[in-house]
Parts: sequence; C-alpha cells; structure tokens
Amino acid sequence: MRMTGVFLTALAGLLAVAVPAAAQPPEPRQTISVGSVGKVTAKPDLAIVFVSARSSSPLAADALEQNKKKIQEVKAKLLSLGYKEDQLHFSGNRFTPAGGGMYYTGRDRPSGFDVYNNIYIYLEAADLKNLDEFNARVSQVLDEMGKLGVGPTTMPISSVSMGGASVVAFVVKDPAPYENQAYTQAMDKARPIADDIAKRMNVRITGIASVNPSVMSRSAVMGPSNPLEEIPYEYLSSSIDEVPIRVRLNVVFTFK
Repeated sequence: MRMTGVFLTALAGLLAVAVPAAAQPPEPRQTISVGSVGKVTAKPDLAIVFVSARSSSPLAADALEQNKKKIQEVKAKLLSLGYKEDQLHFSGNRFTPAGGGMYYTGRDRPSGFDVYNNIYIYLEAADLKNLDEFNARVSQVLDEMGKLGVGPTTMPISSVSMGGASVVAFVVKDPAPYENQAYTQAMDKARPIADDIAKRMNVRITGIASVNPSVMSRSAVMGPSNPLEEIPYEYLSSSIDEVPIRVRLNVVFTFK
C-alpha cells in the first residue's frame, strides 16, 4: 500500500509538469466596423437584344416541334439580316405548363404545354457608336421577330425604364478596372466615417483589421430566377450612356 501511494504521488507530479497551464484567451480587439459603397459608371461596349420564341399545344411534343421550327425561322432571318453565328445565342427549349403554370382565381389552370426558347442577339461596340443607326437596327430586329411570332421575354431588364419595359441590355465586357475604381472609392469613403466615430469615442484609429468586399450585381436586384442570368455578364443597364458598377465594403478598423 505504501509503495502504491508513493507511485501515485510521483505520477501526479509528472502529470503536473507535463500538462501546461491552460492558454489564456487573447484580449478582444477593439474595432470599429464601417459599411461603405463605391459607385462608378462605364460606357457600355456591348448591347444585347433579348426576345423569346414560345409555342403552345395540348401535347408537349407538338409544342416542341412548333417551337423548333420557329427557332429555325428566327435563325435564318437573323443571318439574312447580316448577323453572324457568334452574335446569336439561344437558351434551348424549356417546357412549362400552359399559362406559365399559374393558377387563376375562380377557374382551373389551363391544360396543355408551353415550350419557349430565349434568344439573345449581341451587338458589338461598333454598333453602339451611332445612336440613330443603333436604334434603327434594334427596331428592325424587333419588327422582323414580331412577324415570326417572336416577342420580348416576360421578364425584361427593367419594367420601368423609359416609361415601359426595356428589351435591350447594355453591358461592359471587362468590368474589373471599374470594380477597382469603385473599391478605392469605397475605401476612401469609409476612413472619414471611422475617424468621426473614433473621435466621438475619444479613441484613435490605428489600422485596418479586415476588409470584406462584395459586388452589387444584378442578382442582388433581380434575383437568381430571372432569365437574364443566362447572360454571362454581371452588370446590366437599360441606358446606352452608362452602366453603373457598385462595390460594397465592410471595413473593420482597429483603435486604441
């Protein structure tokens, strides 16, 4: 019993040496968080006219065949107007219940099926230089598409632009330089705000702990279900004069 007691005492001493004292939690940093937005505008270098071909039938297969034929007519017409293959983009045929799958008050949902295909017609920077010629080209496209039974998509870029729906989107192919400008602008706006807060707290800003940027893209405004998500450009505008590009920051400043 005595040897056992001595052994346990010695083991307890070894454990006391081997196990370090619990680490003390770090002192919480004293910080001030400031939200800021930078906005710049860019001249668009690409325009996109978007329309949609839609066919309806009691049978889905019939609606599909009708729409495939309509798309062939659309493509042939646009090529005859001088557009190149790489200027034409099609979303592919989509199936929906007739009437968009909506239920109507007081009556049943329409039977049958709709098949639709969104069509995007790209106009390059050279086409945007002369406003009168550009408007004439857009008018020609819309009129010729209308003759084929092809009209605007049900969710245009802006439901209020120019007093009505806009079916032309203006974009910037490479927004990175403008995003950098907006980022710098947002940083410049954040520091005076932080300094003012620090002054009111009787403290002094000592540095920046972190910066969390996020672009304010069309997804934040339109939502991910909008068909314009099929366009591979982040910023859209209904104005040929400028495309707004915004960057939102959350800047965390340290102080003492």
